[in-house]
Amino acid sequence: MTLENFILENSLSGIICIMKRWKVGYNLAAGVIFLLFVFSPSFAVAQEEDPVILNNLGVKLLGEGKPEEAVSVLERARAYDPAGGKIASNLAGAYMRMAERTLKEGNAGGAARWADNVLNLGIDDAGVLESLARTYNLIANAYNDGKDYSNAASILETALTIEPGNSVLRSNLGMALYHDTRREEALREFRSIMYDDPKNTLARRMCGLILYDMGEMKQALEELRYAAAADPHDSETVKLLRKVEKEYAVEKDFGVDRYQHFTVSIDGGADLSVGSEVIDALESAYGSVGRDLNYFPDEKIAVVIYPGRQFHDLLNKHKNVGGIYDGKIRVPVGGLEKEAHREQLRRILAHEYAHVVVHFLTNNNCPLWLNEGIAEYESRTWENGFYDVLGSAASNGTFVPLDKLSSALKAYGSNRVSLAYLESFSLVRYMAQTYGVYSLRRILDCLYRREPVEKAVRETLFVEMDQLERDWMRSLGIDS
Repeated sequence: MTLENFILENSLSGIICIMKRWKVGYNLAAGVIFLLFVFSPSFAVAQEEDPVILNNLGVKLLGEGKPEEAVSVLERARAYDPAGGKIASNLAGAYMRMAERTLKEGNAGGAARWADNVLNLGIDDAGVLESLARTYNLIANAYNDGKDYSNAASILETALTIEPGNSVLRSNLGMALYHDTRREEALREFRSIMYDDPKNTLARRMCGLILYDMGEMKQALEELRYAAAADPHDSETVKLLRKVEKEYAVEKDFGVDRYQHFTVSIDGGADLSVGSEVIDALESAYGSVGRDLNYFPDEKIAVVIYPGRQFHDLLNKHKNVGGIYDGKIRVPVGGLEKEAHREQLRRILAHEYAHVVVHFLTNNNCPLWLNEGIAEYESRTWENGFYDVLGSAASNGTFVPLDKLSSALKAYGSNRVSLAYLESFSLVRYMAQTYGVYSLRRILDCLYRREPVEKAVRETLFVEMDQLERDWMRSLGIDS
């Protein structure tokens, strides 16, 4: 017998004796016994363990704007009564309130963990599940705002296990997949939306855009024309339609060949050897760039080969531009009679394919100097003579500092841009040779997580950017 029970039992015996001696009424005695029981330690313990009382306290705390305290109390209530439906619903509400608070603090990952707690309760209440799906969508929006499309897609996929038919969630998932460069998955999602809702113009436009990116021009036009007819006031769709129509007018007679890794469109009147040279060069780049950066995309990359004049007129590019990647690899090609011309084509395609891989690995979040430096490094354009060029630039004061390198690369047509390309190549080459080519992939992984390049370099190479620049220049025999 515990001490408190002993005291209570003996107290009760004493009260009964008093009742007999003084002939006290039973109602008064019952009141005395109740007060004694309430103020006993046993009653306090029982009250703390009462799930009903704990549940009511949790609800009160929620009403007072104290969700963290409410979670603690309601979790205790659920531990005492795991089958209690009201307790579980109230705990779910507290978890979601914590998710909202955490999201407002800018912590999408923490908010997702709170939302997952709701899911793990196994509640089948329609109202709770609807709120949970809405909470997941808000978290996904926060990830999208931070350009963390992979986590956004994962969150939305979870939300769709709760509400599979929610068209808003499905559209948002399709957009997240598209921005995460998972175009084929995004296309399947938008086509699924159109199957259920053929008049969904957003899904139509996105199907058109994705098909355009994949080099399927005729199908893209069909989808975009349908979407524009359904909603002629949708300026985004109309603008995209005009762009695709302009390109298709040039490319409609191009032959389209589909290979394992590439879809290649080429002028139908071109020499057949051009197509052979192009695909050989692309497959070579797929292997060499893939080995260096440890990445081999599953999706087919669209490649368009133009006669030189068409390339510059259609895309409005400077005559010195030898190729671009804007979602497709686009390259002008003339005669390939000489080995020098074929070698130039191989280098240009390797350069542009490297841009593809950097885009996929960083979600287009790479400083221009690093992006172009990797592309030049992978194209193997430069030979040992670049030392003299850079040394001369340092001597005459034209050497471009690292913090100005990206802007210098945009100065098309000037002597400065050629020097900037050479410097970018030289710096990336120094990084690959000094720290290992695998370090480039690790830096790109940091950039995918939206980390600043300075932090990416520090965490990967264990050196500050200014020190990296000094070490690189010293390797060239240049005093910084």
